[in-house]
Amino acid sequence: MQTETLVGLFGFGAAVLGVGGTLLGGWLQQRHQVQVAREERAEVRSSEVESRGREAAQKALTELYALRRHALTWKVGMSAEERNQWVGAAHPMVDEVELNVALIPGADTLRVRVRDALSVVRNSFFEDGYEGEHEPYRSEFDTSHCIGLLSAYMRGDDALPEPTAREERESIQHDMRENL
Repeated sequence: MQTETLVGLFGFGAAVLGVGGTLLGGWLQQRHQVQVAREERAEVRSSEVESRGREAAQKALTELYALRRHALTWKVGMSAEERNQWVGAAHPMVDEVELNVALIPGADTLRVRVRDALSVVRNSFFEDGYEGEHEPYRSEFDTSHCIGLLSAYMRGDDALPEPTAREERESIQHDMRENL
């Protein structure tokens, strides 16, 4: 083979390798950029989900504090109409707490625990307070346990506060009713 032909073939081979290397490099770079963009989007989504969860928990806490203030307006000896108005004002507050807790993403355990704690609050407000002529059980009438659960979530604690005895009892009763 002549030298000029051999040099031409080497030049052509080098050009093919150069183009191939450039294409491979571009493909690898594009793939890396796609991966980085995907990771950034996942991080943004995770941050947005966490933000939505914290916002919903904050709204629930705000409503719980309003409910606590409302609980302090209970008076022994209220007339039936006054009790109806009192319970009628408390009911939407509890519903609002439940709604906001239901919107917290990825917090299944928290939702169940708050549901159980709100069950105690509901029973204290609506059964003990509404049906009884006496003052409802003040220890259960309080929303402190629900506030403690949501506060632990907001702080990012590893564990939620332990359930109260009444919460455990009513949780078991709720589960038994659900299984019937």
